[in-house]
Amino acid sequence: MCVWSKSIQTLLEIRAAGAARKVNSSPTFGGLMHKGRAFFVLKTEHECAIMNRKILGKGSAMYNSKRFETVKNMRENKKISNAVQAAIGVLAVVLAALIVWMMVLVSGIQGTARVVNYAGLVRGETQRLVKMEIAGQAEDGMMESVESFINGLRFGDDELTLVRLDDKSFQTKMEELASCFESLKQEIYLVREKGFEKTDIIDKSEKFFDVCDEATGLAETYSQKRASSLAVLERYITADIVVLMMLIGYEFIKALHYTAMNHALQKKVYMDEATGLPNKNKCEELLSAPEMITMPVGVCSFDLNNLRRINNSMGHEKGDAYIRIFAELVREAVPAHYFVGRAGGDEFIAIMDGADKEEMQRCLQLIRDRVDTYNAANPDFPVSYAVGISVSDENENCTMRDLYILADKNMYINKNHVKREEALAEKKLDRWLLKSMKKYGSNFSDCLYCDARQDAYRVIRASEAFFLAADGSYSGAVEQIAEERVAQEDRKAVRSRLQLTALCEALSEKNRVVELQHKIFGENSADYGRLTAIFVDADPDGTLHHFLLAFETIDSVQPETDAKQQLTQYYEQLKQSILENDSYVDAMLETADAVYSVNLTDDLVERDFRRERGADTFIEDLKAPCPYGEYCHRHSMLILPETMGSYRLIDTAEKLLERYASGEKQVTVEYCERVSGSETRWIQKTALMMSSRVYDAKSGEEKPMIHSLVLLKNTTEFHAQEQKEHERLRAEVDEATLANKAKTEFLSRMSHDIRTPINGVMGMLEIIKKNREDHERVDDCLEKIHVSSEHLLSLINDVLDMSKLESGHMEPEHVPFDLDDLMKNVRALNEAQVAKTSIVYTYSKISFAHAKLIGSPLHLRQILLNLFSNAAKYNKENGTIETYAEEIACDENTATFRFTIRDTGIGMSEDFVNNELFEPFTQEKQGARTQYQGTGLGMSIVKELIEKMNGTITVESVLGEGSAFTVTLPFEIDKHPSAQAAANGAADETALHGLKVLLAEDNELNMEIAEFFLEDMGAETMQAWNGKEAVEAFRNSAPGEIGVILMDIMMPVMDGLEAVQRIRALDRPDAKTVPIIAMTANAFSEDVERSRKAGMTEHLSKPLNAETLKKAILRNIEPVR
Repeated sequence: MCVWSKSIQTLLEIRAAGAARKVNSSPTFGGLMHKGRAFFVLKTEHECAIMNRKILGKGSAMYNSKRFETVKNMRENKKISNAVQAAIGVLAVVLAALIVWMMVLVSGIQGTARVVNYAGLVRGETQRLVKMEIAGQAEDGMMESVESFINGLRFGDDELTLVRLDDKSFQTKMEELASCFESLKQEIYLVREKGFEKTDIIDKSEKFFDVCDEATGLAETYSQKRASSLAVLERYITADIVVLMMLIGYEFIKALHYTAMNHALQKKVYMDEATGLPNKNKCEELLSAPEMITMPVGVCSFDLNNLRRINNSMGHEKGDAYIRIFAELVREAVPAHYFVGRAGGDEFIAIMDGADKEEMQRCLQLIRDRVDTYNAANPDFPVSYAVGISVSDENENCTMRDLYILADKNMYINKNHVKREEALAEKKLDRWLLKSMKKYGSNFSDCLYCDARQDAYRVIRASEAFFLAADGSYSGAVEQIAEERVAQEDRKAVRSRLQLTALCEALSEKNRVVELQHKIFGENSADYGRLTAIFVDADPDGTLHHFLLAFETIDSVQPETDAKQQLTQYYEQLKQSILENDSYVDAMLETADAVYSVNLTDDLVERDFRRERGADTFIEDLKAPCPYGEYCHRHSMLILPETMGSYRLIDTAEKLLERYASGEKQVTVEYCERVSGSETRWIQKTALMMSSRVYDAKSGEEKPMIHSLVLLKNTTEFHAQEQKEHERLRAEVDEATLANKAKTEFLSRMSHDIRTPINGVMGMLEIIKKNREDHERVDDCLEKIHVSSEHLLSLINDVLDMSKLESGHMEPEHVPFDLDDLMKNVRALNEAQVAKTSIVYTYSKISFAHAKLIGSPLHLRQILLNLFSNAAKYNKENGTIETYAEEIACDENTATFRFTIRDTGIGMSEDFVNNELFEPFTQEKQGARTQYQGTGLGMSIVKELIEKMNGTITVESVLGEGSAFTVTLPFEIDKHPSAQAAANGAADETALHGLKVLLAEDNELNMEIAEFFLEDMGAETMQAWNGKEAVEAFRNSAPGEIGVILMDIMMPVMDGLEAVQRIRALDRPDAKTVPIIAMTANAFSEDVERSRKAGMTEHLSKPLNAETLKKAILRNIEPVR
């Protein structure tokens, strides 16, 4: 049993040790005491590796080496370690199961022994019972005890600590024993009645005793079997314990190995992984020394500036690099025998044993020099730091911690100075940037200063509603801008164009601005925003370095915008102006010519600031200090009476205090004062009022005080300019009045001039109605109607031409033409004009060296005809008109011509020629209006056309004798003349026989006239009454069937412009080439441009005549033919 007991004890110890181990951990090292014995609590290899990493640091070479060794060993031992750990687990489980099994067996064996004992006890007690009953002593209690023993043996009994034996033979025998005892009990009762002699109690008791002996024997046999099983189980447990102890020993040896390794790594626990310097643990160990300092020692406390900004804008990798760079600079500058460590975050300390203050200053200068050198080489990533020092020589009875605290306080003082200097430098840069931004005109509400190289930004202007942080990553800002400012449909484009790669390509020294217009997210769809990227500087290789990104919101025009919104915008801009300009107050003071302060509470002028600063001032009569009211009264002698009322608004302290009490903080008045003799000057006086509380030393109490700063500005020059502007505006008003008067007279004349030919047309029509059979009279009337119509058309054309010239919409053509042909045509028209008059017309031409020219034949013809028309209109009976044309100069590319028209007409006065001849709506009044009809626009049109063609016009005139007009015009020489020039000078007279014309016109009268003209020329017409019918007619025709299309513009269902576009878009070979001529009353240049853009070949203005129409068709069908 000794071996068994030891096994149980060992098992319990092992279980206790197992309970102390960490759950699901593999062995490394550690310790636990249990009942005086040492047990090892072993860490996992993974935990060990993490601890090693923390100790060594990622940045050290030792860490890399040790980590490599650890990983290698772990890989080599992984299988063995896993197998051992699995085996220990399995064996522990098996051992626990065996022990439980053993305990069950032991418990069972103990119960079996009691069964054997109680079986013998039943026999002995029964013998005593029988003897006492035979002796005549009744023992019911003993009988019950025996019976309870038998039942306990049969069924088990907790009270008797009896177990039921799981043995069939024993249980059968116990049933027999119980039956025998029942029979014995009956005999005992008979003994009590009759005496033992008359019963079989002796025989039955002997039988009971035999059965009881047999049951005891069976119980002993069962107990022996269980004892044999326990011996076998003990051997298994012994083997399990031996193997388990061997495995635990293996793990113990390995734990000792890890303990030794960790002990070596612990020596590196004071190394900072990012910088390679001693870390906070080492710094704290040195600073925590409790001893008072007895030797000279100095402590430096360093703190890096701007680390948070770098982390936020450039990322934590850049922040780590920033820390590492500073650590390297400090370590290189400080002698090696001095301690330098990282106290945590952005804080560093240096401990200099044996150093005095001079030595520490020398070391700090070395650090500054190295940092300055680094910053000069790396301007985009400069190092900024603050430092404070303390030395033991200046601080008695102090510990190392005390010195560090003093140094840290001094560091924060220095930090405030450094930050202020950096902030001032930054603000100066911001002011320069914002000032340079003003040249681009817009009032940007927000602005970022961006670094393309570092992918960072900084806000230099922000409104209250601006949504970006003060600084950060530029790429991140682009995403936020796209998501929170730009509408969905524009996000992709804005995001793409704001990328640094795109801006680096778009922005340069030559192209300094890129604008991106976009709809605003979440705002009124009528509003839009603009992002403006502005170039600032570039790297030496030309790559974009710094740029500005400015924000602007363009609101839709809303007259109902309330005053609050406008005031908010005003004060937002005012606030920006004040915040962005540190010298705002100085600038305001500098703009004033005199500044003095007034104590309104005590009615006292206290100081004259400009005089104190040695600046010039014009208030010679002010001698501060003096009473304010008295000074103003004395100075009022110089004020002009007409401005005295304004001056007296704020000439006493009481008046200013009343205004301040009513809520006014600023009051401005303007007045004029005498300087000397008749010289005066205007003064603008502004009183800025403010309140404060001051301590009165006499009364020992505080009292309220109202002060005013008075600014005087000489505005004489402004008033002089205002007077000039007033006179200029008056002159413009007079000029506009004269122009309106001239236009009024023009409208009056036009009413007369238009009514006259219309009256003639209507009168001639009445004559024709009554004389239809008189063909000669009808022909005469028709001729007069034609003349009246031509005159009416010329009036309208003059007005339209002048309108186009004044608006700048008329531009001369630039086409080839033949000057000889043009002059023949002009001569024929001139001869026709004077054929029925008594005027003698002669034309002289010196041979042209260059007749093939490029220019505007249309405008040249108009100029010459207009001048000849005036010469004929204002001539005398039997007068003469002479015209001359000659080439006066030429070079390789240009020929210059002079055209002269001389008449013997009524002439003009010199004053009219010099001042009114070329003004619109003017005519020199010579007799009745009926004698010389016209708009008064002809000469204005001629002059404007000549100037547009880079020519000149001169006039010689004698009143009553005649006039001579000389026009000089340059033209480009046509070096490659073609047949087209002839077409421009005089159209081909070929008839239109066989040509099919599609005529689109919604007016029946115009359709009839055009159809008559075309059929008279031999053309075949197809009618279309709107644009849609024209498109369908062309679509249904055979390719090439329709030779030309005449298209009105203003038509129902579909207008002419849309119809042309649809025809040009048809999928057929002639859709792109068929000539389409606009035939419309829309005669302005913008109408012509719209026609050409829609796809028209040419533009004709109504009313049309047959000759003009035929020439236009021939010009356009010739190339097709």
